[in-house]
Amino acid sequence: MPNMRLLKYFICLLIVFGLFSCSDFNRLQKTGTPAEKLSSAIKYYNDEDYYKAGVLLEDVSPLLKGQDGAEDAAYYLANNYYKQKQYMMSAFYFKDFYLTYPRSTRVEESMYMHVYSLYMSSPEYNLDQTSTYECLKALSNFVTRYPRSIYMDQCNEIASVLNAKLIHKAFEHSMMYHKVGNYKSAVVALNNFIKDYPNAEYAEKAYFTLYTSQYHLAKKSIHGTIQRDRYFQALRYYEDFLNKYPNTTHKKMANVYYDDIVKELGKMNIK
Repeated sequence: MPNMRLLKYFICLLIVFGLFSCSDFNRLQKTGTPAEKLSSAIKYYNDEDYYKAGVLLEDVSPLLKGQDGAEDAAYYLANNYYKQKQYMMSAFYFKDFYLTYPRSTRVEESMYMHVYSLYMSSPEYNLDQTSTYECLKALSNFVTRYPRSIYMDQCNEIASVLNAKLIHKAFEHSMMYHKVGNYKSAVVALNNFIKDYPNAEYAEKAYFTLYTSQYHLAKKSIHGTIQRDRYFQALRYYEDFLNKYPNTTHKKMANVYYDDIVKELGKMNIK
């Protein structure tokens, strides 16, 4: 029983503390001066109460334009959105900060956080990559301005991850034509992929699929010169593929297609 009374006592204290805290927050919202609101917002931010910090910062930022504290308000507002994982908002406000306060000692940090916020908002490779391209552009601007930045290692990692994502998307886009049986478009798309990304992670599969797409394109062609020429092109892709990847795991299937091409050309009395 004494323990239960002690527990109830602590619960009551928490309720009372919460009421006073809410009351103080409400008072700040309604009657606090801009300086009080900013000071309290920073305290809430440091205490990781990002909701209350955000409410006060949104309220006070417009009031401080051109006054002391305006830079702090803008800086903490951008960071507060970042802490709440609202990355598109934080990207917007970090950019607004370094454009508004170009002589601030926080410009380098804010430019990097603008990049990083865009990076965090970049979607999976199969979705629209507008924010990915925007991030890479912002990243290029940042490293041009700060080539010796303390954030350079992070920038290199961001560039690596985002470029890999774009390569993956390009590869899947080129493979899509093969999967739906549009072999003529697959040959064009895969040739473009190999040209743009000759050493990509997916290059071996791209080379093999290019060869098989050309094979199927020839196989489905009307007998005659067009089919013959397409088979010969498939043979060239076969040679390119095995020269580049002599130990490929696709060799068995590649040879199956090769044997069929030779047989079909034999029927045309072509050696």
